[in-house]
Amino acid sequence: MNELEDYFRDEANEIVEGLTRDLLALEKNPADSAILARCMRLAHTLKGAARVVRQTRIGEMAHTIEDALAPFRDTDETITSDYVSDLLRILERIREETMKLGATIAPGPASDGKGKGTTKPAPPPIDDRLETVRVDIADMDALLEGLSEASIQIGPLNGGLAALQHALRLAVLLREELELGQTMGERGRSPRLAAQFAEITQSLVHAERDINASLGRIERELGEVQSRAATLRLLPVGAILGTLELTARDTAEALGKNVSFSARGGEVRLEGHVLSAVRDALLHVIRNAVDHGIETFEERLAWGKPEAGRIHLDIERRGRMVAFRCSDDGRGIDVAAVRKAAVHRGLASSEEELDEEATLALVFRSGLTTAAEVTEISGRGVGLDVVREVASRLRGSVRLSSKLGEGTTIEIEVPVSLSSIPVLSVMFGGSTALVPLDAVRGTRRLTASERLQGPDGERILFGDRAVPFTSLGAVLASEGERHDLPEACSAVIVQSGEAWIALGVDRLLGTMDVVLRPLPPGAGAPAAVAGAAFDAQGDPLLVLDPPALARTGARRGAAMETRREAPKRLPILVIDDSLTTRMLEQSILEAAGYEVDLSASAEEGLRKAKARKYGLFIVDVEMPGMDGFEFTATTRADPALRDVPVIIVTSLATSKDREKGAAAGASAYIVKGEFDQKHFVRKVAELLGAAS
Repeated sequence: MNELEDYFRDEANEIVEGLTRDLLALEKNPADSAILARCMRLAHTLKGAARVVRQTRIGEMAHTIEDALAPFRDTDETITSDYVSDLLRILERIREETMKLGATIAPGPASDGKGKGTTKPAPPPIDDRLETVRVDIADMDALLEGLSEASIQIGPLNGGLAALQHALRLAVLLREELELGQTMGERGRSPRLAAQFAEITQSLVHAERDINASLGRIERELGEVQSRAATLRLLPVGAILGTLELTARDTAEALGKNVSFSARGGEVRLEGHVLSAVRDALLHVIRNAVDHGIETFEERLAWGKPEAGRIHLDIERRGRMVAFRCSDDGRGIDVAAVRKAAVHRGLASSEEELDEEATLALVFRSGLTTAAEVTEISGRGVGLDVVREVASRLRGSVRLSSKLGEGTTIEIEVPVSLSSIPVLSVMFGGSTALVPLDAVRGTRRLTASERLQGPDGERILFGDRAVPFTSLGAVLASEGERHDLPEACSAVIVQSGEAWIALGVDRLLGTMDVVLRPLPPGAGAPAAVAGAAFDAQGDPLLVLDPPALARTGARRGAAMETRREAPKRLPILVIDDSLTTRMLEQSILEAAGYEVDLSASAEEGLRKAKARKYGLFIVDVEMPGMDGFEFTATTRADPALRDVPVIIVTSLATSKDREKGAAAGASAYIVKGEFDQKHFVRKVAELLGAAS
């Protein structure tokens, strides 16, 4: 393709997108003469451009659109929806012709030529338009102005350099004076030497002040230039809104529904490849909303809703993230139907008790569909799982809420840019690595005693979780290398999706923004490395890949689950009013391969003990209501529970308390202040073995 056709392709891209958007707006506002005039002007421009590059067919179709709109300009007649559909079909054929030149324009309505009602949404081709940036002259002027200002600030540096050179000359003279003084004596030279020293000092002070001030100004100016340059490579979300509206219209037409699409926040900007991926996800969200969410005309009337279903997309900038919130006023999600479909597809067990939140999360699983039959639009179980995959790939998130009879909202949150990312810098074994800050859920300082050892490795407590723990050095090390952590270390807790891992490092260095660069081919980096970045000195640093790191923790968790299934032992019931103690004991026991239930009070524990068969009770003493001694005595008096061993774990350490525990029937008495993990696990194994 020659250079002129390249220019035409880009121009045709923009004109077709603008004409599509304006025709859809004209359909909603048929009496708006300004929109009509804009449509005719765009069609006329496309016709002229096509003729310049001798694309006769495209020019003729553009001329047809222009002629078709002319009667509505000269009369009071208003354009109809059917008429707009015909013009959009012509635009689709223009897209096809432009694609033959190598253009890849945003998807439009596909038609088989049989008229209204036969339109079906076309899958989106790759959109070159979202990889190309058109810069406003004002933005470019601002960038050039910043560069000019930075250049001006170099002037004082030259002055500072001259001052340093003068100081150097004075230093040479001073040295000569000193050398001369050694041979001729010092008489009469002290005043001159003092003056020269003062002049040198003053010159150096001025030079240091001027250079520091100039460097500060240059740093600020270049920072602003960098910020402006970063903005120039961002695209407005408005670039994809026409495509999304067209998709909603076409899907509704194919299903015989009436849908109104609206959006707010089209001026928000983000990187082109991020916007392209979000567009693909939103196409699935919108088709799903029209197909599964918006009711038929008769259903909406029966529900007392307006004839036209409503889909609204709200775009909001949140710091370095952008949220796309797509809402519809349709029927909402039938949780029971989703649960039934999940069981049918083998994604959930019929015996599993899923709450509403867990059930709604299933709609993002691949293969799940509630459609009764497969159509061109739905029924294959491919749709919202793509949305989840896109959000994960962009290091974002997706959330869903729904109310039966009122509608559904899906929110996709993604970063503005993937090129520059905030990271946490950490030191391990003398090396530095960078962890993307979006995946960091917290940090904490650890002692060796807080790292709980189990058969599958170490874990630490973070909130109410027992998170798999490993040294970052071990994750990145070659096979056979050892990277031992000091007695006291820092842990960085990382989450990706449902997977968690805690990374042990020597210390935390701080946060910064870096430009992520791919590693060169053949670099042989570990799988947990996403790329590299350069520090202020120009040295390369590894940027870690959170999904790969978290999978390390997930694999260890899966290994633990496998170990749990092997011994068919009765579960253990832990009773303590302290959340921290419950979680600590649970993590130790689960790491050792036991199944654990928890109770926050002795009364609750007693109810659970009567409802399920346990192999061991572990109980605190000091709790509101019934205490641990009473619980132990009560279970010893119950024929169904008297054979289940009881371990009392308490802070009460007197001999009188120990005697009271033994009198109540406790099999073992452990003082929290003397708690030893290995002894605790051995005692549990001993009592469970005796009970079995």
